[in-house]
Amino acid sequence: MNSIVSDLKHIIEGNVSSLKEDLATVSQDFGGIIQKQPQVVVRPQNSIDVANAIKYAADKELTISSRAAGHTSSGQSLNQDGILLDMRSLNQIHEFDSDRLWFKADTGVTWKKVVDASIPQGLIPPVLTNNFDVTIGGTHSAGGLGRNSFRYGSQADNCIGLEVVTGTGDLVWCTPEENSELFYHVLCGYGQFGIITQIQHKLRQYRPLTRTYFLCYDDLELLLNDERLLVLEERVDGLLSLFSPCVMGVSRTGVNGIQPLIKWFYRMQITLEVDSANDINEEELLSSLKFYRHIYTEDLTFEKFVQPIAEVPHPVGTANPWIDVILPGSVAKEYIETALKRIPSFIDFRNTPVGSFCMLSRNTNMPMFPLPEEEFILGFGMYPTIPKSQLQPVLEQVNLLSDLGLQAGGKRYMASWVEFDLPQWRLQFGDYWPKVNEMKRKYDPKAILNPGFFQYEQVAQTDLNSNSAYVLA
Repeated sequence: MNSIVSDLKHIIEGNVSSLKEDLATVSQDFGGIIQKQPQVVVRPQNSIDVANAIKYAADKELTISSRAAGHTSSGQSLNQDGILLDMRSLNQIHEFDSDRLWFKADTGVTWKKVVDASIPQGLIPPVLTNNFDVTIGGTHSAGGLGRNSFRYGSQADNCIGLEVVTGTGDLVWCTPEENSELFYHVLCGYGQFGIITQIQHKLRQYRPLTRTYFLCYDDLELLLNDERLLVLEERVDGLLSLFSPCVMGVSRTGVNGIQPLIKWFYRMQITLEVDSANDINEEELLSSLKFYRHIYTEDLTFEKFVQPIAEVPHPVGTANPWIDVILPGSVAKEYIETALKRIPSFIDFRNTPVGSFCMLSRNTNMPMFPLPEEEFILGFGMYPTIPKSQLQPVLEQVNLLSDLGLQAGGKRYMASWVEFDLPQWRLQFGDYWPKVNEMKRKYDPKAILNPGFFQYEQVAQTDLNSNSAYVLA
């Protein structure tokens, strides 16, 4: 290991460390489920450092992974016994073009830094997640979804250029027109085909005021019908639904003894972005919806509305086995009803956020972000924080919910907890799976980039232009 550190210090302008405390800080991600420890942490000073580190890893047959905020759940940003690139050291916004509506920044820039720079100019990225402390490189590698993704797609869909270092150490600028094959596979590719070093991303003008309606439903089918109506007809600018359980009593007839009697209620939040409150025809909007009760109306400036509601707590000794299942609209009701029946049997359902978000397939064009084959798509999410002592039985149930989603024609958002075997990876990508393997062999022929998450097909040694066997698991 000392020789690796010494070698890297000769070719890296940034920081190289094998100190125990430095390794420990990058050995676990937000999920708190997987632990891996690299031999060396590299904090690159520039893109050339990233390229040199990858070339060195390929020459020495070491794995190499990239990480910034580490807000993954399945170890996607971890590395075992190789090199870990801590991308938070690349954190500058280089260009901000308010006329052509784009910015260019390093991969380690946080979305908070982008929002703080754009808001004073009356601009905002088209899609924002509810966590501004994650980096632009991280969400472009995963997808990045927000409450208005049904209008604008994922954050990756709003990317217009990338600087990428491939698994052979080549530094490449790519766009939808230039080196487009690499562009469309690095986005949502979890660092499997190349490591992002810079990003050029769209901006849009925003309107100064927002109005959000909090609507309560006691019937899931009515909620889903209204979501479909609002999204397909683009009547609102933002939509999010949260599910709340109400314990109505207990039953003593259950097979396992006393069972809670639970009634689920569904709160849909719809947001309009306007120049003036006079622009809103409230009666026309709400009269077409079948909600049980109009709970609240909230008027905010856009600057205040766009800020995340709250930080997600992460107490010591806990894990976050989060799951997002992306469902065809036609099967969403059946799946959600099944999931809501199962959740109280294995988790503290009263303190676990559960909800849904919407997408339209016509607004998402990322091959590495597979979607069901329907126009209206509904995401179901469950976000528990549990003691690690309870982890194994909860993971078993989460994996079951994942399998049920795949069997129903759904897909997984892979930034959450994912534990796939090879048949499940094939199901996730469907007919595109051979292309995924082809791109891996092309852009990372020695299979050194971000190993241990994707499981690729084993191929014969003679099929590779490499001296290394190509087997990832």
